[in-house]
Amino acid sequence: NIMDATIAVRIGKEKLAEIKAISKEENRKNSEILREALDLGLREKKLAIALEKYRRREISTGKAAEMAGISLSRFLDVLREKNVPFNYTVKDLMKDFEGFI
Repeated sequence: NIMDATIAVRIGKEKLAEIKAISKEENRKNSEILREALDLGLREKKLAIALEKYRRREISTGKAAEMAGISLSRFLDVLREKNVPFNYTVKDLMKDFEGFI
């Protein structure tokens, strides 16, 4: 089991007000809202990094999906939604299926 850690972070007054407003609206603790927001933000950041590496042709679609923490089919949907050109070669196909053969 991974132990939870406590960290201190400085946030602006406006962000704190937003957190408090959401906490009040949802009748939840500030810490719960922060953990949820952090989780959402990390997922978005991982996807953004994977998309950028994919755009630069540094990684295959399979590796990008893995890096983003989503399924390959979901990553392909994201490519379509964001109008990112599909760069998939035979070499990429072979890389993606290395573990299966």
